[in-house]
Amino acid sequence: DGSNMTINVEYNQLEALLKETPLGGDVADETGFSPYPGNTNILVLGIPCMAHCLEATGGIVPEFVNPKWADTRRDKLKSATRLECMMQDFPKLCRPEDKVGFTQLDRIMCFTCVKDNVKDAAKKCPHDCALSAEADIYASDAWLLQLSGADVEIEALEQCTLFGVFAEMGARIVLHPSICMCLEELQSKVRGKINISRRSRLVLEGNVIVDGLDVDGTLKVSRNG
Repeated sequence: DGSNMTINVEYNQLEALLKETPLGGDVADETGFSPYPGNTNILVLGIPCMAHCLEATGGIVPEFVNPKWADTRRDKLKSATRLECMMQDFPKLCRPEDKVGFTQLDRIMCFTCVKDNVKDAAKKCPHDCALSAEADIYASDAWLLQLSGADVEIEALEQCTLFGVFAEMGARIVLHPSICMCLEELQSKVRGKINISRRSRLVLEGNVIVDGLDVDGTLKVSRNG
């Protein structure tokens, strides 16, 4: 009918649609990743809009099934299949005048996961296993430290391999949630010249202020209150 909707599309539904195009499916681009942004399932809902939708529908929402088949014959399930109600389908309940939007971030700043065993992970990109997720967390915290506004120099990452799984690993940097909840708060606690070598381990926890730092080893800074 010519109307438009801003909504997340579940990957298996998108894949079926793209297979009918010249691309032949959700094919990675030159970056090695899908050109379509993923959804981290973090929703911010306006209470009045949500209340109206729940009242109008009685809380009944669209249902969804995503079976995992054991092989291409699609006659045997790899694991139990469940009936789901996807929270990202909420815009289907909204009125035309309701505003729906999204915020897009670089993957390293908003998402990583551990969902594959080593054997399966080695065949996928991204690997989405324990090694890749741990490397992502360190890289994310390193990037936040570099965005803090201080003069921060962190030695470049290097590739490591474990059971056929590759990851870019560098300084193991952990910014505990107790040191900051947002970049603005981190900027108020980090200043001066900071150098961190690739082999270093740095943990910042609690109400700490960093004013100049040179780390080539292991350092944990913790303060309560």
